[in-house]
Amino acid sequence: MMVFGIIILMLLAAAALATDDEGCQLYLAPSQLKENASHGFGLGIFTGRHIYEGELLNDLNEIIIPLYDSSMLDITHPPLREYLWPTMGTLPELAIHSNDRMKSFWFAGGISSMAPCTSVNFNVENNAAGEMVGALRWNLNEDYGVPSREDPHAGSFSYRHNATYLAARDIAPGEELIVDCFDDNFDGLSLTDKKRNNMYKSNDVSYMCLDNVKSGESQVPGIGKGLLAGRSISKEKIILSSPVVPINRRDLIGDGTGKTVQSGINNYQLMLNYALGHDDSDLLLLPYGPFVNFINHPPPGKMANAVIRWHPFAENEIDVPRRMQFHHSELFQQYAKAVTETHGKGLVIDIVALDQINADDEIYIDYGSSWTKAWNDHVKRWRAPSGASTYRTADQWYNDRTLNPNPQIVRTVEEQKTDPYPGNLQTICYYDSDSKIVSVDEVNKIIYTYWDDDSMPHECMRPCKILERYPDSENPNEFMYTAEMLHFDGEEKFWFCAIREGKHISRDVTYDGILILDKPYTHDMFLEQAFRHEISVPEGFYPKEWMRPKVRRKEDTTVSRSDIGDEFRKKKVGEVLTKKQKMVEDNIKSSRSDL
Repeated sequence: MMVFGIIILMLLAAAALATDDEGCQLYLAPSQLKENASHGFGLGIFTGRHIYEGELLNDLNEIIIPLYDSSMLDITHPPLREYLWPTMGTLPELAIHSNDRMKSFWFAGGISSMAPCTSVNFNVENNAAGEMVGALRWNLNEDYGVPSREDPHAGSFSYRHNATYLAARDIAPGEELIVDCFDDNFDGLSLTDKKRNNMYKSNDVSYMCLDNVKSGESQVPGIGKGLLAGRSISKEKIILSSPVVPINRRDLIGDGTGKTVQSGINNYQLMLNYALGHDDSDLLLLPYGPFVNFINHPPPGKMANAVIRWHPFAENEIDVPRRMQFHHSELFQQYAKAVTETHGKGLVIDIVALDQINADDEIYIDYGSSWTKAWNDHVKRWRAPSGASTYRTADQWYNDRTLNPNPQIVRTVEEQKTDPYPGNLQTICYYDSDSKIVSVDEVNKIIYTYWDDDSMPHECMRPCKILERYPDSENPNEFMYTAEMLHFDGEEKFWFCAIREGKHISRDVTYDGILILDKPYTHDMFLEQAFRHEISVPEGFYPKEWMRPKVRRKEDTTVSRSDIGDEFRKKKVGEVLTKKQKMVEDNIKSSRSDL
């Protein structure tokens, strides 16, 4: 009897293991929330395991890629616009670089791009909720793997590799991840039990497991992170799948309208290095699924062990609601320009193993002969800019105790006369229309205030001068500061930032209210000589309709807004209230910053 019982237990254990093997902890599948026309389209991210409130989703960290001074987005509202977030709310340090903060954005794959977003009963929120992600001392996206400015890799990839999210509540297996934002107000708990239990189906190509991979230290010198195998992967198996967003090549040149953003800096957006393309096509494809933007080109002595292919079409896809389809085959018959203007239709790529890949091996794809030639030419002509040997990003400098031995002290203007900050750094302060006025010197136009905004979130940052440092009366071990708050170009576009004309002198500024950031256009990514080239797709990957005609027709200068409708619009600047505006209107304070 005991032996029989042991056998039964062994069989049950074996069955459990078999179930685990067939399951998947994170996977892509047609989004059930996006079936509603107002919430986007295509694939969503689902969990196959329990995720508990407060749990960090470390296995979904992503690269942050900036897009600066982009005027094109306001003119044509291309599909790319749906995957970008304004920098002022989440990565204000990026906005500080821009000539026009309203035209500065950030992109990250995975949750940031794929998950439906709402302000009502979301289940995932930014890890810096209540704090600014890009703010130095709370920086959860530290510069990582930064090469020396003397290295040809300088400025060729994003140094931000850690966009992190956490569970806002318990999430059950089969649930779709929904991110916190203020663009939509649908109720994230309004799904029926059937829809909330969308478990992984291993025999359905509409379900794409993400468990094969993880991000980690790359074997490519000077490049930071790469994509590693999370387990053994057989030859010809799909390693990873990702949807792609179409981009017109011109959108990543200068400000997207053919104009140079600023003389002396790179005229190509860093995003170009993460896009897929072909020399003879104006159509670029930006992958926005989890992990895919970590994949590197193999270093010398290594061969690519993976290749890009189109994801198989689902047999039943024609029966799937249009907005839930992950492939729209009609895009292969359209010309490149039409594809780059079409909203609400998706395409999905696979990364497929060319050989057996073992757990923890780095996964490489061949970026193509055009990319390789461009890179080799770049290395040959590379000349490091002046001062390259001593250059440090603000994040590097702040965390280097040799260069910054007293990180809890902010230097005053007087102190900087003998102990200056590096020339590429500047002091930035939180200060906005909430400032408490103490007195006004009308003759000299000086407004004296005190800083009374130590609660989160902060939404307005401005250059400032630190005039004085003195002990905090309530905590003598800490310091407070007097600062002159400076005006900035475009201030009037942000009503909560706009302050009276004149000189603003503010007392009792806390340490947490002052940041030290890179000055505009001084970061590596703006280096004029930084490498820029798209990743070349395999030959034959693009249909002939996407290639440039050999005899070009006269360029059509008419702005097209193909397929643009309210149901496809999301995250458009100025159409939704900011978190701060909502707090003012509702006369409430919240500890959560909005994405």
